[in-house]
Amino acid sequence: MKQIILCLSGLLISLTAMSQATGAGSQEEFESRRAAKIQERDARHQSEIKYVDSLVLSRNYKFTPENFQQEPAGEMHNIYGIVYTFEMFSDNYMSIDLPYIAGAVPPYRMTVMNEMTKDIQKYTAVQDSDGWTITFSSNLYSDNTYTFTFKIYSITQECELNIASDLYPTVTYNGTITPLNY
Repeated sequence: MKQIILCLSGLLISLTAMSQATGAGSQEEFESRRAAKIQERDARHQSEIKYVDSLVLSRNYKFTPENFQQEPAGEMHNIYGIVYTFEMFSDNYMSIDLPYIAGAVPPYRMTVMNEMTKDIQKYTAVQDSDGWTITFSSNLYSDNTYTFTFKIYSITQECELNIASDLYPTVTYNGTITPLNY
C-alpha cells in the first residue's frame, strides 16, 4: 500500500513539474505570437494612413455618402440602392451628384445637387492628428456660395461632408472616400 501511495505521489509530482514546464513554453510562444500580431497590425494601420494621405494629396478621390441630414437636428436620411457621389478630379474640377435639402424656411424640399464645375475657390487640405480636413467653396453657377468641408479620418477612411450655404441650412453627409477609377 505504501508503495502505491509513493508511486502515485511521484507520478503526481512529475505531472505537476511537466505541466509547469509546458505552461512556460506556451507563455513564451504566446508572447511571441502576440508581439508578431501587434507588429503586423501596426504595419497595416500605417499603410492605411499612408493610403489616405496619398488619396487626399492626389486630389483625385470619390466620396460616397451612406446617409445625410440637415443641420441642426434634421431628420436622418439613409441612402439605399442609388449610388450618389461627389468626385474631385486632379484636373481641378468636381462632379457632384448628391441628394440635397434646400429651402430657407420649412417646409424644406429634397432635391438632387447635380453639377460639374471648375469653380473651386480657396481649396485647402490640412492634416491633423485624426486625418485630414479639406475645405473649399463654389458658386455652382448660381448667386449662392456653397462651402464644402470634408473631415476624413485616416484610420477608418470614414468621411464627413458638410455643405454650408449662404441661403440654406447646412447639410451633413457621412460616407467613405475612395480613389477615382477612370
